[in-house]
Amino acid sequence: MEVQAEIEEVARAIDAVRSGAISPEEFRRVRVIQGIYPIRGGTDRFLLRIRIPLGRPSPFHLRAIADAADRFASGRPVHLTTRQDVHIYDIGIRDIPEAMAFLAERGLTTREACGDTVRNVVVCPFAGIARDEPFDVVPYADAIGRYLLRNPLGQGLPRKFKIAFEGCGSGDHVGLACHDVGVRAVRSDNGCPGFRVTLAGGLGALPQAGIPLEPFTPAGDLGDTILAVLRLFDRLGDRQRRGRARLKFVALSMGEDPFRQAVVDERRALGNASGRRLRLPEPAIRPSPCSHEGKKPPGWPGAFFQRGNGVVAVPLQVPLGDLAPEQLRLLAEIAEQADVTVRLTQAQGILVSDVPEDLAAVLAGKLREAGFRPPGDIALTRCAGTETCTVGTTRVRSLADLIEKEVLCYGDTDVSAGRGISMRISGCANGCGRHLLADIGLQGVARSVTGLGEGTGRLASHYMLFLGGGQDENGGVRFGTRVGRIPARRVIEAVKHVLAVLRHGAIPGERAGETISRLGVPTFTAALGDLLEPPPESFLEEDFLDLGTLGPVRFPHRPHGAAGSLIRFPDTISGGA
Repeated sequence: MEVQAEIEEVARAIDAVRSGAISPEEFRRVRVIQGIYPIRGGTDRFLLRIRIPLGRPSPFHLRAIADAADRFASGRPVHLTTRQDVHIYDIGIRDIPEAMAFLAERGLTTREACGDTVRNVVVCPFAGIARDEPFDVVPYADAIGRYLLRNPLGQGLPRKFKIAFEGCGSGDHVGLACHDVGVRAVRSDNGCPGFRVTLAGGLGALPQAGIPLEPFTPAGDLGDTILAVLRLFDRLGDRQRRGRARLKFVALSMGEDPFRQAVVDERRALGNASGRRLRLPEPAIRPSPCSHEGKKPPGWPGAFFQRGNGVVAVPLQVPLGDLAPEQLRLLAEIAEQADVTVRLTQAQGILVSDVPEDLAAVLAGKLREAGFRPPGDIALTRCAGTETCTVGTTRVRSLADLIEKEVLCYGDTDVSAGRGISMRISGCANGCGRHLLADIGLQGVARSVTGLGEGTGRLASHYMLFLGGGQDENGGVRFGTRVGRIPARRVIEAVKHVLAVLRHGAIPGERAGETISRLGVPTFTAALGDLLEPPPESFLEEDFLDLGTLGPVRFPHRPHGAAGSLIRFPDTISGGA
């Protein structure tokens, strides 16, 4: 009944905004908490963001999403997000209630996928199968996600709130330090299971690495810890200045030590209070026998033997993070027939786990027949860009498509003898593509080019290049170093130069981030030459256009029926975000 009431509320709000009885802003307050966002191309076109708990859609859910895309979005590909959600684009405003009901009947929800709420809890895609994890974090993430969905505490927060879980002992696959709450499974010095918690991290124009709460949080204290942080945020978050409303600004204004103490005090108060509490399961510590140490399953690059004997995990690359409805159905059929698990990754890819070793070759053949391919040496992640996003600056999808076609699928991309490199693209400073955490990061900007004899400057589509971002194995974070702006039409050329420097300068076994750190940014600046910060007199008319799927397009991009936002940089490097 609760879900039906929510859908009916959305339907009434749609009727009201279409008739003029309520304003678009009043409609926004109803729709965002239900995972409904406007897209470019008209005032009546929207996307639905579907929460995928734990990032693990069942075959039934994969088919449901495919059917919804066919029925309500004309068969348009769906998009995998960096929070293990799924976007269905281009749904007409009058079809939204029916689409929500269609998904709800099949066990899917868009509730709290957007808005000032607790967003979908992100989980490491290797949770439960990594050989070096102390214990499986999935039961904890699942219990917390279920408890907080529709919880009154999370319905009207000052700003969005993001939680991530990591279980791997030798890696960070979710960006713990960039979440409001980052939770890593660990064992204490005496072997007790628990967590290492970081708080108040975030990206955006003012990135902030998470603050360690304490050396060790016992497993039994995790629930109260997260609730304590939420209660503090609800009370102290800035509700007047939206640009400073995230938890990281609460921590900055208080100072690290007072903030930590406030969380501990709030947790203690929760523990002393009577009433219903968030109960979490006991950690299940399992032995991890494996007779395939150092071996790789044949037939699929990147496949590996997971925890236990004779079981394989197979990673899939999803170009641009987009999947056609028919691909979803084929994946569902493969998963069902082989009785395997589909996991969405934060890098907009897929991991197929629990594959019996003797079926791995057959499954690999079926995946190739369905159009899937192994991951390459470069992992490309992108945000939506102004092809659909109403607040972005540049057309990220078009750039990513060109990189796929002209760089990743052509030529030598074997840039390092170590682990491959990450390339991430965001269309604005909000950083939805997580460009600050990439070996090669690109952020769309609008550069004001002056001195052309036209009075005020003209806006030109550029990308700010960042190098050397990433996460270390213990959850530490390093934000990419800003290098300079590159005209959009020359980004492909610049990427090839950066890859060439990495290829020729790498030491065997060295990660790309380590190569960048050792060589230093000036080495890359020299290689890029006049691609960086070109002077105004060198600009051609095509430099004032942006990239499009079928060729250059007008810039800047103004969303239909919305003001939009442009991140403007004056014609000096010091003006960057």
